[in-house]
Amino acid sequence: NCTPPDILEFPNFMRKKNIGYCIASLLISLYLFLTLAIVCDNYLVPAMERLCYKLRIGYDVAGATFLAAATSAPELFVSIVGTCIIQGDIGVGTVVGSSVFNVLGIAAFCGILISAATQMTWWAITRDTFWYMVSILLLFGVLYDSKVRLWESLGLLLFYLIYLVALACDRYLQKLVGKVPDPNSTMDKDPLEREESPLKSFRETLKDRPDPKSKLLSKIWWAIKFPAVVLLAMITPSARSLFPLSMLLAVIWICIISYLLTWLLTIVGYNIGIPDSIMGLTILAIGTSVPEIISSYIVCKKGYGSMAMCNAIGSNTFDIFICLGVPWSSMILATRRNIKIISKGLSITTGMLIGTGLLVYGCFLITKFSLNKFVGWSSFVMYIIFLAISLYIEITTLGKICDIES
Repeated sequence: NCTPPDILEFPNFMRKKNIGYCIASLLISLYLFLTLAIVCDNYLVPAMERLCYKLRIGYDVAGATFLAAATSAPELFVSIVGTCIIQGDIGVGTVVGSSVFNVLGIAAFCGILISAATQMTWWAITRDTFWYMVSILLLFGVLYDSKVRLWESLGLLLFYLIYLVALACDRYLQKLVGKVPDPNSTMDKDPLEREESPLKSFRETLKDRPDPKSKLLSKIWWAIKFPAVVLLAMITPSARSLFPLSMLLAVIWICIISYLLTWLLTIVGYNIGIPDSIMGLTILAIGTSVPEIISSYIVCKKGYGSMAMCNAIGSNTFDIFICLGVPWSSMILATRRNIKIISKGLSITTGMLIGTGLLVYGCFLITKFSLNKFVGWSSFVMYIIFLAISLYIEITTLGKICDIES
């Protein structure tokens, strides 16, 4: 009458409880988080900018589709591992946890750290918030009885197709409600020709050195990042040349790093005694949201506030519809049986996502769709409250975990 820990589904390495394993896994995880940030900053976002320029699509639509799908690669990979290999709750826990962190955490991160307020368009935020609410309601209905059936998982995939059709008809829908589409919402300047933050070639990346007059802390930080920068530059082409290949390899890097993060953080949680669903809601959810955080912050600094928040909200819609729908459908078709959700608290936590989404939207209404410090600090407080309630629910509803040591 106990639940096996997820560590049994990973390679038989560092499986026993040991403080040395725990510290080593934690340090490697921190460096992998840094590597994820470099992948997004140097490859994913620049390649996405070139794609937007080539296709002449709006910033908000690009953030809700291409950028959301690319930055959600960690959640998709973790969900596939959690559903098809581990067959536990760490995948759905990560998706639910990263969903609330994407909205509250990214709004807090960008709102607090950006020096000047960034204006957003009400249509884009309202549109993506509506679809996010739809996805949450559908996920709550799926998790309510702790069983996932084939028609439920296929329903999630069907609704994502409807969502894509709605985005494809976005300009028509804007005219339908009486809103004139903004002609400046599309990228009209080639990223290769801009003077600020120019795209670097392979040689320029390797030659990039800190200023000799810079502080010692900056030099130490450069030395820490340099091995990851060199490794990525050797394998991944710059967005200046083959940007589709650069984007593809960036997503592959994100998947590989995400698997390693899932494994290492599972080792940390097992040594500390943290249940897998709680690890998914907290540390792993934040870790797999690093691509969304970095990419949203980068585009927000450039003044694309709508693209930043549409990336955050659109990533959640992609997480629920695709990152859960695809693994669930595949697993049910392969095994010909329904998927059982072990944690009974996840359905309650999913229901709470509706409240957090509406509260953030309310903050945007108060500030007239301006991403500023009020939105940032309000989102930060709401995330702390959500985390405290979610952890309490998980602790009180979770069953006994098997002791594999004995």
